Parts: sequence; C-alpha cells; structure tokens
Amino acid sequence: MFDRLKDSGKVKVNYDYFSLSSPIAQARYFISQGNVVSHLIDRIKWHKFPKYFITPGFPTHVDIESSSACQMKCPMCMAHLMKDMKKGVMTFELYKKIVDECAREHVYSIRLDHRGEPLLNPKIVEMVRYAKNKGIKDVAFLTNGERLNPDIIKDLIEARLDWISISFDGIGEVYNRIRYPAIYEETLEKVKLIRKIRDEAGMKKPLIRIQSIYSAIKDNPEKFLNLWDGIADRVNIIADQDRSHTKGKFIHDPDFICPSPWQRMVITYDGKVVQCCSDFLEGNILGDVAQKSLREIWHGSEFENVRTLFRNRQRLKTKPCQVCCDGAYYKEKVIDVGGRKINIIEYIDQEIDVLRIDARKKPE
Repeated sequence: MFDRLKDSGKVKVNYDYFSLSSPIAQARYFISQGNVVSHLIDRIKWHKFPKYFITPGFPTHVDIESSSACQMKCPMCMAHLMKDMKKGVMTFELYKKIVDECAREHVYSIRLDHRGEPLLNPKIVEMVRYAKNKGIKDVAFLTNGERLNPDIIKDLIEARLDWISISFDGIGEVYNRIRYPAIYEETLEKVKLIRKIRDEAGMKKPLIRIQSIYSAIKDNPEKFLNLWDGIADRVNIIADQDRSHTKGKFIHDPDFICPSPWQRMVITYDGKVVQCCSDFLEGNILGDVAQKSLREIWHGSEFENVRTLFRNRQRLKTKPCQVCCDGAYYKEKVIDVGGRKINIIEYIDQEIDVLRIDARKKPE
C-alpha cells in the first residue's frame, strides 16, 4: 500500500524535495555557490554524521528566526495556528550574540528564517551584512517575496546575500489563491528585478531559487519551469506537506530516524532553541540562548534526550514529530517535465486543496 522510506544506513531519510531544473543547471548552481571545498566538507558532515549518530562539536548549520510574523495565511502552513502565540522580530543585539558564537565555531551556513517572513524584520539587511562580515560562508533566507522592492534588493546584493529562496506556489489564480495578499504578476516582476539588478551590478549572487508545492503546479510542471527561464538559477518543488493541523494527518513510519538533531540548530526570534525546523508551535524547547551558549545547548541534556529517543526509534514521543511529515509514508510517482522523467513522492492524504481554506481572507 505504501512505499517504505529509503534507508540511509542507520537513519531513514525522506526525499521530498525535488529539482525541476536540469542536471546541468543543478551542477551549475552548486558550483556558483562558491566555497566548493568547504561546501563539500559541510555536505559530508550533513549527510554522514547522522548516519552513524555522530554529534559534531557544533551544528554545521543554524536557523535564526529573524521574524516569527507573516502577512500571509497559506492553507498548508502551521503559521495560522500561532495566533495565540506572541510574535515578533529578533533584536539585533540578540542576533549579534548568536552570530558571534557561530563565527567563533566556524559554522558553515545560517538561514535567517523559520516560521515567519524575514523581510518583516527592518534589520534584515544589517543581519546579512553582519554575518558575512563575521565570515559566515553561506547566508540566506526563504521569503514569500511580497515585501521586496528595488532598494531592499540592491541592499541585499551589496550586503552579499548568498542565495534567496522565493516560495512561489503555482501560476496566476492558483498563486493568488495560496499566497494572498501577494499578487502573481507583482511578485513575478519582483523576482525578475532581483535578477536584473544582480546582473547589472555584475554580481553572481544572490543565487535565486524558486520553490513550489507540487499540487500547485502538477497540471503543467513544464510550464512552471519555463516561466523561470533566464530568471531563476534553480527551480524546485516540494511534496505536499499539510501542516495546518495540530495533530497532523500523517501516517508515520515508526522506524524512521530523523537526522536533524545531528545536523542543525533552530533558534526562534526571542532566543528559544526548538527541536527542529518543523517545531512551529514550540512543542519541545531545548534551551534559551539568553541563558546559555549555543554550544552548551547543543551538548545539553535536552538535546541529548532527543537524540536518544531518535536512536531508539521513539521520536513520536516528542510533540513536534507527531505533526511532522518527515517519517511519513508516501507513494512514489514519476512526472514528465519536457521529456525528462523526474521521480517524486506524494505523502499519503497530503495533497493540498488550495480552495479548502479561503486564503484571501485577511489573516488575523
């Protein structure tokens, strides 16, 4: 009935993120990121350490939530379940404390997002600039792109942002339905403007990555890919992940072991360290950077307890795992994109009906 998860040694990994771009475009994207040797070493740590349950001295990657607020209400997102939670933007002082330690510990990459929209933080450009000046090799963030404008784009390029990922679900009315209050034509022009300003400045970065949930482009994935020809450096799709329910709707594989506790640390806008990037509702707080260093938290009892639960295949005892798609059963599928066959997966009962929730209703 279901396809088993692919077994990667001692851990099982969900492969739910796929590139529509050609293999040549993917290779070009990898090389264009620069720091090839450091990046390869980072990827080895990222993929191999969890396989053998090796806890590195410090996470190779840190997610820093520049903002927990978002102006959108996308039907597949857990953000709308945060209405009773305090929201805000990270102060620059707290951010500097985090990045200073990351720099001392030679963290390879940081991403300035988690639950919210980074461009809602008025200091986002300064955050990028500060991290790059501190020597962080890879600084990036995901955005819905609605707040982009020429001045911010120019400033981010000058601040040396490495890549920017725009969540762009579907074309035309499908996009408008999911991504309200953004407007399809306007956001498309903003992404084009990133490329135009970047190229006119003679810069190669930020690299531009586009990503969409699969159901939003399933009727014509080739049309979606062609839309970004000459604009984006890479076009990705994500298997539908309905995280809009507090209990989740996933059918979990009990043997799944998530690699996250051996890879990354996720810090909320007010300094809490949560279990993972899927822990939107702060179901398992592992520390507070206002009270302890990142290293102390990384090697602390709370983090070690999570790793122990995962090793013993007891991850579902943690709240975040109960609503997470990682470790859920799926069906495999092959799609045709311009004559190329691309293998993807679809989680069981996870196709997003964009009409199910009235995304045009103004978010609370």
